[in-house]
Amino acid sequence: MENKKTKSYSKLALARRIIQAAAFVLFPGLFISTFSALKSIYTAIIGGTFSMAANAGDLVLTISMLLITVLTGRFFCGFLCSFGALGDAIWWLGKKLKIRRPQISEKMDRMLKYVKFIVLGGIVLLVWTLGVSLLSGTANPWTVFGMYATYKGWADLSALLSVGALLLLLIGIGSLYIERFFCRYLCPLGAVFTIVSRIRLFKIRKPTPYCGNCRACTKHCSMGIPLYGMDVVKDGECIDCMQCVEICPKDNVKTNPKPAIAAAAAVVAMSGMYFVGNLADSAASAQSAVAAVQLSSSSTTSAGQYVDGVYTGSAAGYHGTTTVQVTVSGGLITDITVLSSGDDAQFLTRAENGVISDILSTQSVAVDTVSGATYSSNGIIGAVTDALSSALTGTTSTQTVSSSETTTASGSTTTATSDTSTASTTQTTTSTAATTSSDGTITLADGTYTGTGTGFRGETSVTVTVEDGTITSIVVNSYSDDERYFTRAESTVISEILTNQTPDVDAVSGATYSSNGIMEAVANALNLEYTSTVTTNGGQQNGHGHH
Repeated sequence: MENKKTKSYSKLALARRIIQAAAFVLFPGLFISTFSALKSIYTAIIGGTFSMAANAGDLVLTISMLLITVLTGRFFCGFLCSFGALGDAIWWLGKKLKIRRPQISEKMDRMLKYVKFIVLGGIVLLVWTLGVSLLSGTANPWTVFGMYATYKGWADLSALLSVGALLLLLIGIGSLYIERFFCRYLCPLGAVFTIVSRIRLFKIRKPTPYCGNCRACTKHCSMGIPLYGMDVVKDGECIDCMQCVEICPKDNVKTNPKPAIAAAAAVVAMSGMYFVGNLADSAASAQSAVAAVQLSSSSTTSAGQYVDGVYTGSAAGYHGTTTVQVTVSGGLITDITVLSSGDDAQFLTRAENGVISDILSTQSVAVDTVSGATYSSNGIIGAVTDALSSALTGTTSTQTVSSSETTTASGSTTTATSDTSTASTTQTTTSTAATTSSDGTITLADGTYTGTGTGFRGETSVTVTVEDGTITSIVVNSYSDDERYFTRAESTVISEILTNQTPDVDAVSGATYSSNGIMEAVANALNLEYTSTVTTNGGQQNGHGHH
């Protein structure tokens, strides 16, 4: 009888590992998407921008995950979370290495579990509500994990030298010594699921009168729950891993429905709603794009600034290169299509939904990135910027045109040859952004210009837009500096340049190299002379701090 039971439950354990592996391959960033969906809904509500249509994908994903957790418990954490699967793999490795594990008292374990609620509260208050840039980009261990969870991410190893990579390493070390270390003590999404799963309908029952003194269920609980004193497992920390069911020598730990049925139902439901959420995001993106084009067309009284045609551009995304096709008609951007991308579908879809409609409605690439999909957003923005450089500066491209001669925004003449289908169009520009008169007055020619400058770790590239002789927009295309320093420099320096209409502004204290990289790139784009104020002194940035 015991052999039959052991064999039966070994199948359940094997099925769980297979599901974890499949989830790791198919949607390794599902836990990131779920938490980002919560953030998007929260920030939209407090910002007064919430819309059922625009936030459809986030709503479907959030409500479904929370509702299924209320019904079945934390199957998400036990079966689908790739970060949890990583923790399980590291714990298993520690067993094989015979690492000596510390004994943590029930009281200490209970106290440490409150830390994740503090982490969740801090994120909601500081990051979501106040907008503090805390653990953003590669300073976030989840982001670094997401980048290297698939083989495509290993093409660029720069993120391994980041704060997020260091934190990920520390979490991995903790997982060697404490099972589900991050899930128990630090996971903010786990804190949310802990709260809602307390009222779950699916319960694990183990009548204590029929228990022995082995306490096997408690010893093998991956979340360290003191199961020996419970008739019914109601603890929100339970992740439904079913190890207690598998290990009980008396077959006293049971569920209704059976574990395999409950697990299959929960996993299928969560996976299905994830794909439904993506479809909702795609539908909302299409509607937003149409509405954005209509709004832009109706609010524009004259021809737009771009040369009609179909342009292709590329830029680095989350996993490799993102390529887009941009259609310009009547001088306006009328369509943006992502042709290819190495990014994961859930991140790319979220980015497309927000970024493309914003670019179409504003007719500008100076738009905000989408929360939870920053890298994919920047990939799309950069690719559109690259495509539009042909529509403005007159580089050679292949496009469909309706006229033989057009004047570009910078005042140069564009000559095109076309037939009844797609034609090869050659454009030339002879003007430069800045010209200096005999009395020293500098005049800027209208147009869009790209320039580069040297930051702390490499090249910074920007696109500068000039309208009516005034610098109206500066967009950073790419940079090599550490994100926390560059972000600190970016907003301040660009604002100062736009206000003073000169790249010769003060650098940001503590981010001098990044500041000078932006200023030099703007000057280079406008064909202006610029002398960097950076002085090297033991790694300091002009005496203000370390980069």
